[in-house]
Amino acid sequence: MVESLTIERCRNFDSREFRLFPRTIITGANGVGKSTILEAIRVLSVGKSFRTGRLDELIRFDERHFRLEALINRQQKVEFFYGSQFELSEGRDRQLTYQGNSIAWTDFLGAFPTVLFTPNDMEIVLGSPDVRRRYLDSVLWQVDPNYRQSQLEFAKGLREKAALLFMVKINRASPDELTPWNALMTGLTEVIRAARLRYIAYLNDSLASRLKGQDAKITIKYQADPRPAEEMINQEIKTAQNLYGAHRDEMMIEFDAFSARRYASRGQSRLVVAYLKAAEADYLRERTQNPVTVLLDDAMSELDNRNTRKLLELFQPDHQLILTSAATLDLPKDWETIKL
Repeated sequence: MVESLTIERCRNFDSREFRLFPRTIITGANGVGKSTILEAIRVLSVGKSFRTGRLDELIRFDERHFRLEALINRQQKVEFFYGSQFELSEGRDRQLTYQGNSIAWTDFLGAFPTVLFTPNDMEIVLGSPDVRRRYLDSVLWQVDPNYRQSQLEFAKGLREKAALLFMVKINRASPDELTPWNALMTGLTEVIRAARLRYIAYLNDSLASRLKGQDAKITIKYQADPRPAEEMINQEIKTAQNLYGAHRDEMMIEFDAFSARRYASRGQSRLVVAYLKAAEADYLRERTQNPVTVLLDDAMSELDNRNTRKLLELFQPDHQLILTSAATLDLPKDWETIKL
């Protein structure tokens, strides 16, 4: 749980400090920095922004760096500095500090778990398979060091094997050189698939429990090509592409036994994502044993007050909820407001 947040030289903030509560709504006109507050919290949690792939874009105009600091989980201090301290410096420093000590992101992940819910998350249901794989990865990276390491090795293996496939295709390398790469990618794929399947099993149990007695039924399935790497090698050489591996698997979402991607309405898609995010929050809490902060960035933009309350009630009382909204919402009395 985030108790306070300091933002310096980040986006449209020069220097601001915010006190946050178990239930907080951040209001204000468009462009005043509501999403930047959630972005800062997410960066402190996982080291990445949900609005851009380049941290340089978070640096306030005409500044050289930004700094974020938060008190979390009963006065534990986490701080992140990104940029250059000196005008002549060409590189970018990146330093994460936890309880006064420098720490690597791989060692910090899970200490401050967050769940992110934005309107773009509708793509988990309606978008391409790559979006759903990234969703699985975003959850498992926070709780499973073995998964993180396997993913990093797998991504590197994909690049190097693709280069070798091209060399084999133009007769500059022997097909036999692919044998150790197939063994490596098979082992890593098995680790990644096993972790994803365990999480999907958790999701299905959670969905079945939450939807018990209701008309709607949401089911998650995992689809992977069962063929071994050796059976695909000729086609891989022909196309010079990696056709075997976890990077081609699919997370299938069914709504009332039909493909949600094909048949779900926008309202149904939002419902599916809401249940997934609520289950994700519970999963992170169980696996990390740390309080979970749920970041809802304009997630209620298409909902009336009644459905807004129903969605918020999906989350457990011990999860911190931080919500942004340009419109006035009718929320329970325990919600505190930050007006920008």
